[in-house]
Amino acid sequence: MKKKYLFLLIFLILVSLSSTRAQTIKGLYVDGFSSILSNTIKEDSLLNYAQYNGFNYLALYDLWPIHVTYNLTNSSSCAVLSNFIQRAKQNFGISQVGAVGENFFFFNNVIKIYNQQHTNPLQKFDVYNVEFEFWNTASVSTGNYYCTTYLQSAGCSCDTAGAFTFYKKLIHQVDSVATLGGAISETYVGWFNQGQAITIANNVDRILLHDYISNYSSFYSYIKPRLQYIAARNILTDVIPIFSAEPSFMGPWLNTHTVFTPYNDIQTSLTNETGSWKQYINLKGYQWFAYSFMPYNIATSTEIDLNKNQFDVYPNPASNYLIIKGKKQELINVKLVNSLGQEFVVDQLVNEEGFSIDISTLPAGIYFCSLISGNERAMRKIIVSK
Repeated sequence: MKKKYLFLLIFLILVSLSSTRAQTIKGLYVDGFSSILSNTIKEDSLLNYAQYNGFNYLALYDLWPIHVTYNLTNSSSCAVLSNFIQRAKQNFGISQVGAVGENFFFFNNVIKIYNQQHTNPLQKFDVYNVEFEFWNTASVSTGNYYCTTYLQSAGCSCDTAGAFTFYKKLIHQVDSVATLGGAISETYVGWFNQGQAITIANNVDRILLHDYISNYSSFYSYIKPRLQYIAARNILTDVIPIFSAEPSFMGPWLNTHTVFTPYNDIQTSLTNETGSWKQYINLKGYQWFAYSFMPYNIATSTEIDLNKNQFDVYPNPASNYLIIKGKKQELINVKLVNSLGQEFVVDQLVNEEGFSIDISTLPAGIYFCSLISGNERAMRKIIVSK
């Protein structure tokens, strides 16, 4: 009888892990994380923003300076980080948290030790993310950062060929450490040839492929040749396109579009491909670079910033309807979004009595109500109860 329950427990664990790994990744790079961690307002702003936009994966930069401050290899002193990760997973829909780094020492001597000292999976890093731009001629050339910091001491030439030799060993080492610790290995890449693509895919669990464009009409043609390089491996490979919210790329576009639209469109374009190569590409989800460039951040309270006195929204909690009143006789654009990014949009002309939105058919949960009227913008966190 005990064996029966043991087998059942193992089966449930495997099903749970399989479900986690199979889900669509909706990722966000978090830059400036060292200035966010331990600041309750900034932490809540980040986590609310992630939840509001349906992100379920956070890839964290700045972990080395955080290690210097809190010693991530000490389970007591690093509680500020482990508490943040647990809170993100328990309360804000984050299923994976990744550590971003560029050298093996960091992953092997810091992140691995951190994970070993935390038995609670809610506090662990789930992903080891390698970021080493071997294709960047400016960084790898003689006298520049990668050359003087890594390539020379490793006996590699200070050019893209030498940088790839170093990088190939790096991702292999990190993948081995990640596998032993039950984590996922991934790497961000920009430009590569077909042979390099196959080598990369052989050494990581998933590839984050940049699709940094300013003209949205070229978003698929820009990434397609590199998808074909990866597919030449003839083995199904997990690929996550990265979109950039920087002003020189898709920042302006993102002001009037949703974060998941590019991924949906890439999926459609790939589905419409006739070449057999597409069978070897598994679009695992999408990633955005980076938090500080996203159109706006959400603060922590029920009334989330941005001209909060210009609009009234009540009752809260609500079950059947919301009443919305504006201070001005103007058209208000109302967008009601759940934590998965599903939207309900209504345009109405505000009068003295305001207007109501029927929410009786919505499932119970937390929603965000975006209100825009002329140059006025506000956000409200709404609890729908049944």
